[in-house]
Amino acid sequence: MGEPVGGGRTDWHRRYARRLLVSDIAVLLWVFSTAHLVWAVSQPENSEGHASAFGIGPITVSLVLLTIWLIALALAGTREPIVLGAGPDEYKRIVTSTLMWFGVVAFAGYVISFWVPRWYVVISVAFGLVLLLLSRWSWRRWLVMRRQNGAMSSRTIVVGTRGAVERIIGVIGPTSQFGYRLVGVCVPDEGSESVMGLPVLGNLDDVVQVVAGGGIDTVLVTSTDATHSEMVRELGWELEPYDVGIIVAPSLANVAGPRVHIRPVAGLPLLHVEEPAYRGGNRWAKSIFDRVGAVALIIAASPILLITAIAIKLTSRGPVFFRQERAGLRGNNFDMIKFRSMVVGAENMATELESDSGNQVLFKMRNDPRVTKVGKFIRRASIDELPQLFNVVKGDMSLVGPRPLLPAWLAEYPEPTRRRLLVRPGITGLWQISGRSNLDWEESIRLDLYYVENWSLVGDLVILWHTFRAVITSDGAY
Repeated sequence: MGEPVGGGRTDWHRRYARRLLVSDIAVLLWVFSTAHLVWAVSQPENSEGHASAFGIGPITVSLVLLTIWLIALALAGTREPIVLGAGPDEYKRIVTSTLMWFGVVAFAGYVISFWVPRWYVVISVAFGLVLLLLSRWSWRRWLVMRRQNGAMSSRTIVVGTRGAVERIIGVIGPTSQFGYRLVGVCVPDEGSESVMGLPVLGNLDDVVQVVAGGGIDTVLVTSTDATHSEMVRELGWELEPYDVGIIVAPSLANVAGPRVHIRPVAGLPLLHVEEPAYRGGNRWAKSIFDRVGAVALIIAASPILLITAIAIKLTSRGPVFFRQERAGLRGNNFDMIKFRSMVVGAENMATELESDSGNQVLFKMRNDPRVTKVGKFIRRASIDELPQLFNVVKGDMSLVGPRPLLPAWLAEYPEPTRRRLLVRPGITGLWQISGRSNLDWEESIRLDLYYVENWSLVGDLVILWHTFRAVITSDGAY
């Protein structure tokens, strides 16, 4: 058979899971060996009443702790195919299982007398967690590269009405890291030979025949009237002999997983959608996180800020900083601060130029003649955005949030999309790590709304990490 992501454990997944297991064992052996070495070095000479760091007793305890840690990782499903390749779930499960392991060890140490120092366990947890996360990140990079080449992916067909199938293809088609390689569709109307470049393999009644023909690992069923629950249930029965995965894509859009919970009621799976998490204590937590993070970044980046200010002042006439009115929280305007990267009066020259970014509202040019030599560099490196850290300290902006827009641009927003004003605009956001200036207007709006509806501190940390990578590669910056 093939390589299902959501279905049975096939050869590629077994091989990959074994590699992860060997990697985890190697990492934890390194961790405990290092802890024993530090223990031995720090142990006083001729100490009495203390077991040797490399004695049989301490080494046996370490092997027991290592085994329990590996069991905790396995029980948490850190090597399950559904969490591999993309998303934060793999890392969350590693952190959760490690903390559970630490809790078990701490409780056991309280109940029975360990002859190992307390700092030995603390160092092992901290060092081990960091190395496990780095190891899994490295393996994920390798897996993503393999999937980009078409390997270690599930050959998937999409089933449903043409409109629903097109929406799924538009979202999943360009994202290879999730491991779904779309190879065809089954739609009610077979009037055309393809849908968005994918061949039509049959209608809704031909799904089983298509799978029986071989080469299909996963069936992705869209949620429409044509693919009702009875049809999906019968399809599951008919496909059972073929060991393929069945995935149902609900019609619920732009709602992240942590907000969605399935609760079966009388055999009917109900999706419970929690309210967005940007209220009350969460809002205060985000505000504190923003201000503390901004102050730390200002201190760390102070040499860059100083050098950039001097370079701008020496190479072009005009002020160092550029201030522009933007729409902030609840539509209240504020002055956003940036390093000046264009000649003075550049805004008045915009009508004479033509945007080539593909965005109908946001004016961007890849080779803008108004940009100075220093400005071109600081734009590519995103250094021109650093003064916005002072906006964050003032409370006008966040480290992560929707794109800060000009007040005039708000007229282009339909009323429902004004929910983006419920949070402060950010220096970075989903738009920054998803293409930046290469995005069209509709995609920018969708990403802004998705962020507002599904905000979390963990999500902010993930976006900040991906922002660092996007800045390094300068993708979409001009």
